[in-house]
Amino acid sequence: MVRLCALVGIRQEGEPCLETAFDATSACRAEFECMGRDGYCARSCTPGQPGACSEGFFCADVKPKPSCLPTCERRGCTQGEHCIPFEEGTSICASIYGPNCLDTPCPDGRKCQVFSQSDFPGKVWAECVHRCSATDPTCGEGQVCDGFHCLQACDPNEPNPCAEGFHCDRRGEKLPWSCQPDYWHGG
Repeated sequence: MVRLCALVGIRQEGEPCLETAFDATSACRAEFECMGRDGYCARSCTPGQPGACSEGFFCADVKPKPSCLPTCERRGCTQGEHCIPFEEGTSICASIYGPNCLDTPCPDGRKCQVFSQSDFPGKVWAECVHRCSATDPTCGEGQVCDGFHCLQACDPNEPNPCAEGFHCDRRGEKLPWSCQPDYWHGG
């Protein structure tokens, strides 16, 4: 195992973080480390030890060492937020932008994907993934094929037709204008 100097940031326990953060906004405070596959600011713990973690956390047996990761399954969330499950048994309270495919299954057996971004704590973006490609660009009415999935088409010169949490943008000059999640800014 290699030891590295870590940037001291502003993120509190249970907030999303980046393990190799480039600035203080996505790094943990000095008393926490960024742990777990999804990256949460956490303190270490001993599995099976009662009271090893505070309320709203559980002792997850993750590499390189067991850590207190967030869970909202027992305590629930405030109105307007949902308990969103992630990897390794973690779950966080967040507002969902896009279709809430966690509660309502996607049509036509499409896969529900949920994205979070460390710069936007307490927010997630959900999508019923409709695959497409250059050889099979078939999307529904009012949609365009953008990087292997169908997204709502939009015109940057018109008023924003995108749902809350999305804006009209494109991922590259050769790609179509579509409703992109607010955490993504291209041009």
